[in-house]
Amino acid sequence: MLPPDPPARMPQIAPEDFSDEAKEMFARWTQGPFKDADKNPVLKTFIHAPKLADLFSQLNIHLLLTNSVPVRQRQIAIMRTAWLTKATYMWSSHLRTSAGFGLEPELYAPLKVGADDPYFTEFERVIIRATEELVNDRRIGDANWAALSTEWSHEQMLDFMFTVGAYVLVAGVMRSTGVEREPELLELAAKYGAPD
Repeated sequence: MLPPDPPARMPQIAPEDFSDEAKEMFARWTQGPFKDADKNPVLKTFIHAPKLADLFSQLNIHLLLTNSVPVRQRQIAIMRTAWLTKATYMWSSHLRTSAGFGLEPELYAPLKVGADDPYFTEFERVIIRATEELVNDRRIGDANWAALSTEWSHEQMLDFMFTVGAYVLVAGVMRSTGVEREPELLELAAKYGAPD
């Protein structure tokens, strides 16, 4: 296993120190799709701002569970974003998320390479290139826009752009606060790699 991450710049709030507002937020989400939300290092960091953590959770649930982009395509976009932004926690946690969705581990190494890896289908290559354009230029180029539009509805296009945009934003927050990975994520990163 990898050594523990350096201490976070913004510490997680321990459950015994949760404000009433934080307790309400965690009670709402722990009963729903974020089981054990009150144990999640990201949310225990974000809970310094309970209103923000609550709103972020609503968006994140949509991005992960009710998004109109198919799971595999969505995870390709999220993990490529995590790799490009060097978001170590995000990448490591989405190794676990991808496995939970039934995606094969053979996907991970090609995601580090990008669209040139022959592992991907042609449409997956378009998704990767469009993700890279959003991360680097904040705009999908005309060729990739046209290619995405051949398979995706306007709803899917918007879900895709908001997914990549939200994860770019969260990558900056996670990297800046220094959210520390749990042992399970360190084990996954040791096995499959993580951005430096």
